[in-house]
Order: sequence, then C-alpha cells, then structure tokens
Amino acid sequence: MYRIEMWYTVKTLLERGKSLRAVSRELGISRKTVTKIRDELQTGGIKPPEICKSGILDDYHDYILELFEKQYTSVLIHRRLVQEKGLVVSYPTVLRYVNSIKQSEVYVPVEVIAGEEAQVDFGYLGEFKKDGKTVKLWVFCMQLSYSRHAFYQIVTNQTTATFIQCHTHAFEFFTGVPKTVKIDNLKAAVLEANFYEPVIQEQYSQFLSHYGSAPITARIRRGQDKGKVESGIKYVKNNFLKGLGHRDYYRAIEEIRAWNVEICNKRVHGTTRKVPLEVFLQKEKGELKPLPQERFEIYKIEKRRIKPNGHFSFQLNYYSAPYMYANQDVIVKSNGTLLRVYSGFEQIAIHSIEKKESGTYITIEAHKPPYKQKKPEEYFFNKAQKAGPNVMAFLEALKEHKPFCWQKMVMGLFRLTEEYGAQNVDMACKRALLFGAYSYQSVKTICRKGLHLAPSEILSVNINNGFNHDLSIYDKLNNLN
Repeated sequence: MYRIEMWYTVKTLLERGKSLRAVSRELGISRKTVTKIRDELQTGGIKPPEICKSGILDDYHDYILELFEKQYTSVLIHRRLVQEKGLVVSYPTVLRYVNSIKQSEVYVPVEVIAGEEAQVDFGYLGEFKKDGKTVKLWVFCMQLSYSRHAFYQIVTNQTTATFIQCHTHAFEFFTGVPKTVKIDNLKAAVLEANFYEPVIQEQYSQFLSHYGSAPITARIRRGQDKGKVESGIKYVKNNFLKGLGHRDYYRAIEEIRAWNVEICNKRVHGTTRKVPLEVFLQKEKGELKPLPQERFEIYKIEKRRIKPNGHFSFQLNYYSAPYMYANQDVIVKSNGTLLRVYSGFEQIAIHSIEKKESGTYITIEAHKPPYKQKKPEEYFFNKAQKAGPNVMAFLEALKEHKPFCWQKMVMGLFRLTEEYGAQNVDMACKRALLFGAYSYQSVKTICRKGLHLAPSEILSVNINNGFNHDLSIYDKLNNLN
C-alpha cells in the first residue's frame, strides 16, 4: 500500500498543474497509479487508494533497501531476513530482488524553474555546551532548488513549533516564498513521530497555505528526491562544523549566521559552478511569492480529556468546554495567550490563558447545560412582566435590596407560579411589598397559607427589623384555612 504522504504529494503536484506523465516521472510511480489518485480526488474521496503488492519480499522492501544502502551483501541481507524476520525465502530470490533495487536506483536529475521549489531537512551537529549543560544540536537547512541559495539555523529540538519557526525565518531570509516545499518523510527523527496524523499535518498545511506555498514529500530513503538539501547538510558539516574549533552553543548560533551570509551563499557551488547569491538576486528572488503581512501564529498542540464537570486541565488551571463534550477527548492548541479547543477539526471553545493564579476554574456560561446557565436580566424582566405587575415590582425591589442573590429568588417566584398560579403569586407579591418582606420565602409562605387573601391590617411590619408581630395571629390565620 502506498503511504499517505505519496497521495498528498500527487495531490499537490496535480494542483500545481503538472501532467500525469510529469507526476509519474518525478515520483517514480506508474501513470496508472497517478490516474487512480486523480480520479479519487475528483470524486471527493478522502482516503488514499490502497495498492496491493504481490512479491514475497515487497513487504520488506524498505528494510532490504536500508541494508543495501549500508552496503550489506546479498548474502548478509538474506541471512538477516531469515534470522531476524523469520522469513522463509531462498537466496536466489533475495539476490534477484537486490539486483532489481540496483537497477531501479538509476535516476535522472530533475531541474526546476526559478521560484518553484525549496527543499528542507535537518542534520545532526553533535553535543554542545549551553548554560553549563550538554545539549544536542541540529541544523535546519532550507535550500532553493533553482539558485541553491540556502538558509541555515541551529536548533536544540525538532518539534513542530521549531520546524515551522525555521520555515518562517527562512522565508524572511529569502524575502519571499517558493511555490512548493519538499520535505523529508519526517518520521521519528524529525518533528514528532505522528507528524502525518491529521491534526499535526493540518497545522503544517495551514502554515504553508498562510504563506501561499504547498508541501511535497520525498519518497522513503530516496536521497535523490531531496539531493540538493542533503548536499547542503553535508556542506555545512564539512565546511562550517569542522572549522568551528569549539563546542559553545551561543557562539555557534552567531557564527553560523555570519558563515551563511559571508561564505555559504557567496562561494561557487560545486554542482552548478555558479555563485548561489548571484543567481538568486538575478533570476530567482523576483519569482518568489511575496511574504504575507503577518507571521503565521504557531500553536502548541496537545490532547486533553473533558472531565464529567465539563472542564479540562491546562497549566494548573481548569477550562470549560460545551457540556455535551464531557468525558470526551479533545485537542487543545495554545500560543501562550489563547487556548483553542477542537473536537476533530471543529473549534468548540476559545479561552484566554490564565497566568496569574493556579487552581482556577475558567468557565464560559454558554458551556453549561441550559438549565444551569446564568440568565440575562432581560430574561427575568420579561418573564416577571408576564406573571403580573406586582411580580415585576417585587423583582425590582429584590434587585435593590438583595443585589447579590435576587436572580435565584426570582427563579423561585417563577416556580411558585407553576404551583399556585400566576394570579395568586402576583397577589402574594403585592402583600409582601406592602410589609417590606423582600424574600422568596415570604412570598412562598403567603401563598402556602393563603395570606394573600387575608386583610392586610392583621399584620404590622417594622421596615427596619422585618416582621414584628404577635405570633398568635398566625394561629388565627391557620384557623381560617
């Protein structure tokens, strides 16, 4: 089965206007396969087609090719297949397969037009000293395929954020963007091991789309597919690294910048026999796409689990998500200021990141179930107005005298209308207002005991101290029922 990156590469090349023949020749696959992928694209299919292989050794092709490139003989390759893979296969079969690899490795160099392509890769530089500690360093290289004009940057990791950031710096160094970027297959050694999972690849795709470019992946263990940048990696190791004379991180990152400008791009290139900077300025710079007005915003991507209470943890705080996503896994993207929450490719929430305190619950009201959401004032006033003029007046009094809890009390009044009827509750509110009894319990008691039907003179109210009356009056009122 062809790898998913091959499918995406065919898609990109076809979108760039390449013919079926040109795509077939560039990727080393049959036109029949390219046609199948094109037809899948046109019918709206979302999965790359599966192409079955038939030979007994086809499933071990990458493994055999790896041994072959390490200069293992056919005898040793056969021995490894039998001993390590448990494969039952004869030596002549392995010999024929290795010979077919030798023949298939013959290729014709592919040249591109100015501004069409850049190639990128990482190279390991070894261990250096940084702030008293030993760190491993890599060098990122982006080289324009036409002019061979190159950009180098030393990094301490190969994460997605670093990979994208290096691209950004390279585009700004070139003051323009190539139409396509050819990348390695980027397995465990480059970026994360799951680079081709939808969410990670989506961010890189969005990044290139922001700059008006598109990705093309090199075939597995086909150095010729990105031979220009691999030569660039060898060059920086042989020319810069060997002449460095020290292992200090901070000196190295400063010195490679000067070397990049003063030496690398001003020498006569070993293949083209031309000066990369001169070719770039004369023929390629004007063919690059312009830089966008703003940089692409890089997000750190992580997986989180929504707890039953509708929140997930992030940097010692808890952030809400819509209640229907409780007990589900989501993807969170953070840029240090904003936190975006995704279910699949759909954004379901966005938060500002809390930096001052920890252990805080950051909750968006709309994320709560409807019955738990805090209602706007308009909701209470509209419903009170429908219940009756005295209910409305009682609401205004509660808001004035009970500013921190009036909403809950009014919700209680609305429930009383369902039990006793709106008219009775409205009369009860009138009596409560008359005696300055500004509470839900007062209205409830009046409704339950039928006091809204009793003469108002039987109660005397002290506004300052609340109810102040002879308790025997309640006994008389109870006898009325």
